[in-house]
Amino acid sequence: MTETYPAHPSDEDRYRSLFENVPIGLYITAPDGRIIDVNAALAKMLGYSDKDALLGTPASDLYANPADREHEQLLFEEEPLVEDYEAQLKCCDGRLIWVRDTCRAIRNDDGSIRAFEGSLQDITDEKAAEEQLIYMAMHDPLTGVHNRYALTQLLETETSRARRYEHPIGVLMVDVNRFKEVNDRFGHALGDRVLQIVADVLTSSVRDTDFVVRYGGDEFLVVLIETNGETAVVRDRIIQAMAHRHPLDLLIDFSITLSIGLAHWIPGSGMSMESVLSEADAAMYEEKRRDASVSSDRRS
Repeated sequence: MTETYPAHPSDEDRYRSLFENVPIGLYITAPDGRIIDVNAALAKMLGYSDKDALLGTPASDLYANPADREHEQLLFEEEPLVEDYEAQLKCCDGRLIWVRDTCRAIRNDDGSIRAFEGSLQDITDEKAAEEQLIYMAMHDPLTGVHNRYALTQLLETETSRARRYEHPIGVLMVDVNRFKEVNDRFGHALGDRVLQIVADVLTSSVRDTDFVVRYGGDEFLVVLIETNGETAVVRDRIIQAMAHRHPLDLLIDFSITLSIGLAHWIPGSGMSMESVLSEADAAMYEEKRRDASVSSDRRS
């Protein structure tokens, strides 16, 4: 038997069919933010088995940061349509997803808002890929610490903040002693492992607010934010932490030590950060020469 359909479906029927069956999340909210209607795709996106569970819910309750919802609403004071607004929403099971929202205000004849209707696109995977690309651009792939590209941006941000609050910044230029010997005698794979261990020691020896940069082949830079005379303390902590790495763990017959040069950038001193880095670099090479001399005396 052949199925028959209404010869002239009403506009309301066509709208309802489209609203319910389109694979994009759709919603309608009242001016006060209460959810009036959603389609099955949006309910599924947020982890709800039944869209009725969302009806009457304040839309702001779905936002991971309610201020994002408030900011989006303010945009309607100037524009009738807000496109591609990105925010994080909370799913039924507590997961957070990123969405791209396109919403328009439906107004009465007097200009007052009758409702909002819009569409949501799940862009969680897109945001994750974007964040991964940003991470890769800013971090050294071998050690996971920041790279030289990130250093420029980090120093610009931190020196600006330091000027505002008049806090000095401490820098430690770090070099791995006898690293060429490690590569020559034991191979580059073991040399890479040494660099990873050094990066781990540096990272675990400083605060989360400080940052570690792979500055060159076997050179690292540690930038200590809001330093109050503690730069030398941090340097000594790093040296002690490195000394506790047993050489047999690295399958080499000598201890890995570090040469560390110290310098400070003081707001208002007139000294550039480039000059401070050069000062730390010079101090590091002086330490390295001293270590090489001591090591030579021990071997002879």
